[in-house]
Amino acid sequence: MLEGVPVWILIVVGAVVLLIAALAVSWFVFGRRALVRRYLIGLVGRRESVRASKRTLEAVMRHLADETDEALTHFAENPAAEDRRSLVEVRDQMRVLADELDTRPMPSRLVRVAEELADAAFVVAEEAGRISDDMEGDEVFSALAEIDLGRVATQAEEADHWIDEARVEYEVEDAAVYGGGLYI
Repeated sequence: MLEGVPVWILIVVGAVVLLIAALAVSWFVFGRRALVRRYLIGLVGRRESVRASKRTLEAVMRHLADETDEALTHFAENPAAEDRRSLVEVRDQMRVLADELDTRPMPSRLVRVAEELADAAFVVAEEAGRISDDMEGDEVFSALAEIDLGRVATQAEEADHWIDEARVEYEVEDAAVYGGGLYI
């Protein structure tokens, strides 16, 4: 079959086949790395959403701790109170984000990262959602006492750990994503 074919043609064809194979492997390795980096940058941006919601929840709790009895009564009896609206907004945003992260396809390397971030969003939503619109009076105060900011902080730290580990591995700088303003 290859009888009569000059050796130099076989060498050229072999070299071309090896070059194509090397290019395909390089494209797969570097292309996959670029894809993972792109998904990771998106997760870093979503982490900022979780952090902002966490800060809002903490700020509401600090604000309520400093309030007068009259202001706390207004909070407990009025579902339209500013702090209650803030908690509802945080709850709703974090529920949407948790659902998105739980259902969005991810490169296998980032599945655990996305799961941890979804868990952080879920915990923020759950804690902010302890007070609902249909609660009044003592029921609101009881729910307020059940809000566990330590649980929120622990889960957020866990998500940060996984994201930071992936950022180091894929050489993604936080400054490329977030530097005083979100660039995504």
